[in-house]
Amino acid sequence: MDKDKEKKEKENPEVSSVEEKGKVSVEEGKKEEKKGKAEVKEVKKEEKIPAKEILGNINIVPEVIATIISRTVINIPGVVGLATQAKGGIGTLLGTKELEKGIKVDLVENKEVSTTISVILEYGSVIIQVAKEIQKKVKEELETKTGLKVTSVNVNVQGVHIEGLKK
Repeated sequence: MDKDKEKKEKENPEVSSVEEKGKVSVEEGKKEEKKGKAEVKEVKKEEKIPAKEILGNINIVPEVIATIISRTVINIPGVVGLATQAKGGIGTLLGTKELEKGIKVDLVENKEVSTTISVILEYGSVIIQVAKEIQKKVKEELETKTGLKVTSVNVNVQGVHIEGLKK
């Protein structure tokens, strides 16, 4: 391996490089060489290898993020559904095909995401607890499923639903 490559690897510890003509088996923290010449740089489990350095860019559109959010939120106890802001400040409960309309997603350079979620809660639920649970679950799901850093999860409670009450 030439000195320029060695220097690059020292400067950029996220990228693991392997030069080989045979097979190489690598376990975390160990180096093993089989059939041929290989140099393997250790990669810690917590380190993430940026996708663009492997094969190309990965872009996630806001609609996909909104879908993940909507599916997460509607499964939280106390949430009746997502809402859209209507004129006059009263939220309207959305049907299952338009759930993403109650979610605003802001993506920054496809690395960070912030979101605003409008919900209608079940009457009698503790609003602050449900809202905090929404924030926690949405952050966990987005970071796990997309690898994006969640900078904020804003929750707007647009109304409460009383079972059996007709509009």
